Amino acid sequence: MYCLECGIKLDFNAKFCCNCGKPTPMSDENKVGRINIIREKKMFAFAISFSVYVDDTLLGYLKNGTELSTDIVIGPHKIVLKSTEKDVIQDILLTEEKKEVDITIEPKMGLVAAKPQIKEINYK
Repeated sequence: MYCLECGIKLDFNAKFCCNCGKPTPMSDENKVGRINIIREKKMFAFAISFSVYVDDTLLGYLKNGTELSTDIVIGPHKIVLKSTEKDVIQDILLTEEKKEVDITIEPKMGLVAAKPQIKEINYK
């Protein structure tokens, strides 16, 4: 997310610009949605973690049976799941009617690595 006043890049959940102090869309609760990324627990590929990026910002790492969540401005967003094999990119759109999304992933095993596979996307 970028500041609408001065253009500096901000953390995607910043409520105020760290440069000019102006409020961001995150300061208006009516413009805030939520992204939940859930990794199913599996007996195989349990040791391999996936890096999760939202709009080119690292959200965290998903390990077996874990979940990452963040509040974010409603609108279009790009989710990138990075693994040892191949990245998975998913575009999502949060709206005023559907402010929350659950993305369930599971590992798909290759010969020596695993990659994330999106099992379900559920808007609420």
